[in-house]
Formats: sequence, structure tokens, C-alpha cells
Amino acid sequence: MDLRRPRAGEWVAAVSGAALLVSLFLPWYTAGTDDATAWQALTVTDVLLALAAVFAATLVPITASQRTAAVPIASSALVSLAGVIAVLLVLLGAANLPDGADGREWALWLALAAALGIAGGGWLAMRDERLSPPPPDIEPMPAPRPE
Repeated sequence: MDLRRPRAGEWVAAVSGAALLVSLFLPWYTAGTDDATAWQALTVTDVLLALAAVFAATLVPITASQRTAAVPIASSALVSLAGVIAVLLVLLGAANLPDGADGREWALWLALAAALGIAGGGWLAMRDERLSPPPPDIEPMPAPRPE
């Protein structure tokens, strides 16, 4: 595993995935004087958002463990799709307040920013098809000359 292989897109998606996962445990809605987290207020959406966050966070280890760019690019395409779905789910959660909620809290907007980061990071990683640089201890050798 070489942590020099992941590019900027993979790191953006992974950090955004971690932020989305953390935001699920923070207050999303207010109901009078009480706050409700995403786990308390949502039913299935919170599980789908958690899956998208974990999938985005695995993009860095996938890229770091692969020697070619094919698997990381395919994974980043799936992560960008999961990010778009997460953006739509968070927007639905922002538009439709759950029963008993009368306001939105800051963690909902953090989740929206993190979902946008997952989609954008996956898109950046998918666009960047270059191979990571070889380790510094490997030097290219010229081809042998025919005699």
C-alpha cells in the first residue's frame, strides 16, 4: 500500500465521506428546545447516507493498494454516483422536515457540503487518469541493444 498514489480527488472524496458520516451524529433538526440527529429523525435515508460516506472513505485505500489506474477510476465513478445520490437525499431532507421538527440545524448543511464534496471528489478522481509516479527507488532502464 502506497499512500502517494491517491490523487487530490480521492482525498477530497474520502475526507468528505468522513465529514458526512460524522454529520449523521450531529443535530440536523430542532423540535422546540430539542435537537434531533439524522439517526433519530430519518428512517432509511440515514443508512443510505452512511453507506455512501463509507464507500467514499474507502476510495483512498483502494487507490493506494492498486498498481494500475483501472480499479481506482472505476471506483471513483461509482463514488461520484453515490455522491450525487447523497446530494439528492440531503436536499430532500432539507426540503421536507420530519414530523415534529420546526427548524434545520447546522449539521444538515455540513452534510450537504460533504455530499457535494463526495460527488466532486469522485468526479475529479474519475477525470484524472494518470498513473501515480513510480517509487523513487525504481529507475527506468534502457532496453537492451540487439547485437
